[in-house]
Amino acid sequence: MRKTIGLAAVVLGVAVLRPALCRAQEEPNQLGVGAYIGTPFGFSAKYLIDKRNAVDLAFGAQGGDLDFHFDVLTHFRDLPKQPPKGKLAPYVGLGLKVKDEREALWGMRFLGGCAYLIKDTPLEAFAEIAPVLRLAPSVGSNLDGGVGLRYYFGLGAKK
Repeated sequence: MRKTIGLAAVVLGVAVLRPALCRAQEEPNQLGVGAYIGTPFGFSAKYLIDKRNAVDLAFGAQGGDLDFHFDVLTHFRDLPKQPPKGKLAPYVGLGLKVKDEREALWGMRFLGGCAYLIKDTPLEAFAEIAPVLRLAPSVGSNLDGGVGLRYYFGLGAKK
């Protein structure tokens, strides 16, 4: 079952990311990777499609089970007042959650969060919360959430 979920996650990620990567070639080096602490506890990656839109994923473990989510995000970066030591970007998104329990759990994520790009560094701290509508094996709800830190390749030289 874990191999099936892993393969489904890779296929979904490639299918969704391929068009985004083609559109974003004018802004290279906008990939951030790092740690995600919450649901799941593990690895996080985010690709900035443009100034406003991004895709992210997290893969890790929760209670001994594999947990994966993939989201499409819209950022609100044009806040009238920004902190002096960085850039704040609240966001909302919609995504897919897959978890390997005794049988696979599938669900839709509806998330909100805030990212903070630390000034003159390639680091982004973030926090998010995501109600999950479970679709299989039974209908129900869960709540995901977490905090993390990502390193963006190529952003360190930008001022």
